[in-house]
Amino acid sequence: GFKVVQDMISGLRDYLDSHEMGLPDLIGRAVPNVTDWRYLNLNYVTKAVIDQDACIKCGRCYAACEDTSHQAIAMKPGRIFEVIEEECVACNLCVDVCPVEDCITMRELEPGELDRRTGIRRADYANWTTHPNNPMAKAAE
Repeated sequence: GFKVVQDMISGLRDYLDSHEMGLPDLIGRAVPNVTDWRYLNLNYVTKAVIDQDACIKCGRCYAACEDTSHQAIAMKPGRIFEVIEEECVACNLCVDVCPVEDCITMRELEPGELDRRTGIRRADYANWTTHPNNPMAKAAE
């Protein structure tokens, strides 16, 4: 519901306070990371990982993933939450709703590593200008 907006405001306030920042200090910090979409690595694959030692067992990750995403987090007995790697599409929703910083992180699959969701091994870097699905990609010479 709309309570999510209040949670976002509270989270932003807590983040700024904990980093001794004001909002003007935060504005524009992402700009150096912005690129044209065609240069994004289309073979970049990540999977969520839950740090069981940091987890407070609140279940927010499970509820968010179960209700609005891909049902990629299982709740085991004792309120142990585990990522079902075969279902994880790396939407980051679990990371965003977790109240414990760095409890849930995204692990990048290494080139050659099997993506258990797709059954495909992660390939090296390819952006849209070189990707084989692009009909305008330059042929290798």
